[in-house]
Amino acid sequence: MKSNFIAILFLSLLASSCIKEETEVPPIVCDCFSNHVIGKDSLTSGSYLGLEINKEAADVYTALEQLRDTKNVQYLNVVNNIFSGLSQLKDRIPLYQSIFLDEQKGTDSGVQISFEKNKVSKIFLNSGRQLSQWPTSANAETAIRTGDDVTSLYARLLKINKLSAYVNKFERISLFTKDMSLKYDPILGQSPQWYFTHIPGDKLMDLIHLNFKDGKLVKINITHYKNN
Repeated sequence: MKSNFIAILFLSLLASSCIKEETEVPPIVCDCFSNHVIGKDSLTSGSYLGLEINKEAADVYTALEQLRDTKNVQYLNVVNNIFSGLSQLKDRIPLYQSIFLDEQKGTDSGVQISFEKNKVSKIFLNSGRQLSQWPTSANAETAIRTGDDVTSLYARLLKINKLSAYVNKFERISLFTKDMSLKYDPILGQSPQWYFTHIPGDKLMDLIHLNFKDGKLVKINITHYKNN
């Protein structure tokens, strides 16, 4: 499954269809191809792919771990997994596929850092400019560079947060894409929605939204796509 780190696919618009306007929706992580909708389903009782309505978020995650092995569900997109500081992130960052840092309002100079195999794999600004390190002018002890161990990020972010030119980039820290090969993060239970894709057959893709209320799965929406 390919990770589309910068491009916000047209599917992202669909992902927000069941979400309130103030909710921040992460980009889809999926294989890219030209799609058209061939059907939609919605469940408020029963189960789908082993995901049971009215189950706690932690139990739903356990079921998704089974889909990782059987349906190749490698990543889970998490809506509104946003932080206003670093204090809660020390042991949390390595559980995700990327971290976004920006001001509350959103800027072209916001930074997107993605991980692969426990290493920093890509660094982009929101403008689309790719970097080899961030901040570009910081020394080697402070800057985050491609190839760095993900476990070193927290300490480096603490240093960058002390630089006056970059402190505002820590106003909104987003962990949108959960790596399904890693353990459950209890804060996922506070999200109103998770979503993921899987490939049920040749030239087919399903986009699946899991909607939560008070930490329990209350609704599943499935949109079925076919590759043209």
